[in-house]
Amino acid sequence: MTTEHDLDEFDGATFDKEVLAAEGLVLVDFWGEQCVSCKQLRKVLNQLATEIPPDVRIGAVNATANPDLAERYGVRGVPALVFFKNGEIVDMRNGVDRRQVLKKLVESHV
Repeated sequence: MTTEHDLDEFDGATFDKEVLAAEGLVLVDFWGEQCVSCKQLRKVLNQLATEIPPDVRIGAVNATANPDLAERYGVRGVPALVFFKNGEIVDMRNGVDRRQVLKKLVESHV
């Protein structure tokens, strides 16, 4: 049985330091306040966080409150997942994937 894990929240003030300057893989969930699919994805990501290597970080950006970050990374719709490795984008996904699919994606980028 998996437990839930709170995701780190990033915003314009913390994004560069917490994501771009981070070593290794950081998975960022761009979400919106009125997005039902985003809430579903959050549950999947919380579960995933307990199953992946501890050096992989999963966080989230409220795209509604941080439209500049969403635009900066080409996020046109939510939910959107952006995989950063050593500060560079290595993958992007839109929509909700199954936990197993996301786990394999994370493992492929570690």
